[in-house]
Amino acid sequence: MVSQKDLVLITGATGHVGSWTLVQLLREGYRVRAAVRSQAKAAAVLARPQIQAINPGHRLSFVIVPDITAPGAYDNAVEGATHIIHIASPLASGGNGVPLSQHDAHFIQPAVRGTISLLEAANLGGTVRRVVITSSFIALVPMDELTGRRRRDPSKPVSPNDRIPFAPGPYESEFAAYAASKVAALHHAEAWMERERPPFDVVHLHPGFVLGRNDTAATAGQAMQGTNSVVLALLLGKRFGPYAGATVHASDVARAHVSALDPTVLGNQSYILSQSARWNDAIAIAKREFPEAIKTKLLVTGGSVKTTPLPIDASLTEETFGFKFASYEDQVINVVEHFLELRLRKKTGVQMVSSSAPKKQQVVVNVSAIAC
Repeated sequence: MVSQKDLVLITGATGHVGSWTLVQLLREGYRVRAAVRSQAKAAAVLARPQIQAINPGHRLSFVIVPDITAPGAYDNAVEGATHIIHIASPLASGGNGVPLSQHDAHFIQPAVRGTISLLEAANLGGTVRRVVITSSFIALVPMDELTGRRRRDPSKPVSPNDRIPFAPGPYESEFAAYAASKVAALHHAEAWMERERPPFDVVHLHPGFVLGRNDTAATAGQAMQGTNSVVLALLLGKRFGPYAGATVHASDVARAHVSALDPTVLGNQSYILSQSARWNDAIAIAKREFPEAIKTKLLVTGGSVKTTPLPIDASLTEETFGFKFASYEDQVINVVEHFLELRLRKKTGVQMVSSSAPKKQQVVVNVSAIAC
């Protein structure tokens, strides 16, 4: 139950998952303090139509945290907070823009230090009752199984209590380094909780590929960033993969983050936010739901994404939070509707769109954030 005394500190509100979660928090009546890197980031959040439609007024405030790895980075941010939702974490660029030698400094250390710094600040502040941390599905599954190099036993679904060892670098790709950062952050957070025994508990949420309208994107090019790009690149004719068949609607991820603040939800526990999916099913969905876009070649049907099947046990999540995940079809429709909306804006001139929006042959598949 929401109290006017409750104050939720959220990190990562400028990203895809964070933007959905911020809107969900405000709609449910919470007072929210968003930790952002600069005043410009705060202004960008306030300028979003979804935030303006809610008109949160004094219920939404900001605190500047320019470097999450700095000692005491969140000490001031947590002052008076009763709950924390920690979503911020380093993301891959979608290519290999980060040199191999810098993977640890770019991915592992910020993910670990940011998480531990927040837990330490919460403990020091003395008012926090619960911390919700956005982990990832990939923190529970070995890389060989994610990539299909090794087949997982179908009789042993991925469960929220699974843990895998942290593998130090060097890493073969940014994605592998990103995955390792999620494993490391989870291990360090759980070890810190066991060692320090703070007066609050922690809920770890583990989303798969998060799909859904990204309202931080103002152009079709920006819509091609993040995990939505897997579906969109497929429907623009690209052939690639394999990727794990584990997806979740961004709205379900946001709902779970906010619902996890409820004290009736068991703390010091992990919950999987994902269901099995076959990537190429998006083609049939697009044919059925967007025939005009197929006819006019805004979308094409020649693409393919190889799916690595992974059995998933998300029953604890469904029982605890009391909802069924939105279908893969709903996820695809939401992503494609937004993409076509942005393309239409560019064509009609209803809204100025950056010239950086990619053409079909310029599509880059960005799997930067399985979780966020």
